[in-house]
Amino acid sequence: MTKNLMKEALLDLMEHENVINISVTAICEAADVNRSTFYNHYKDPSELLLEIEQDLLDQIPTPAEILNMMKNETLLAATTAFFDYIKDNRKTVQTLFNETNGSSFTSRLVDHLMNGYVPVDENSDDLTAHFKQLYIANGTVGMLREWIRSDFPMSSEAIADMMYTISRRIAY
Repeated sequence: MTKNLMKEALLDLMEHENVINISVTAICEAADVNRSTFYNHYKDPSELLLEIEQDLLDQIPTPAEILNMMKNETLLAATTAFFDYIKDNRKTVQTLFNETNGSSFTSRLVDHLMNGYVPVDENSDDLTAHFKQLYIANGTVGMLREWIRSDFPMSSEAIADMMYTISRRIAY
């Protein structure tokens, strides 16, 4: 619970300030915890931010889980569930997608997607496969960012289906 309070405090502060300008004292005051409590868990605000980012990345189904999803409907359901999670955690995601506050989340998300999430045609050479993966990962992040920025104008299932369909066309 204490870690969650500190995470919420950092996200609140990041709405107005870059993480490098946020002090441990400010986080502790906002979370109503002692500095020693903060240092029991983190060495600095950047480490706390990385944990917040990782918490969100951990909600994406793993590549192994995706490989076990033999039917497109199952993959769509898992992707839809992730987008529902994004919607339910709108404040966190909006803050993380705002790179002006010092978050590196979008680049971490692209890297995360590139490592096992974006399959491409087996007949593609390595360079072509890499660029296809890069295009799909960045396009997915761009669509996700706009979906969030425009206050979720379509359902989680509709955006998940659109991303899946477009990605499949590019990959194969």
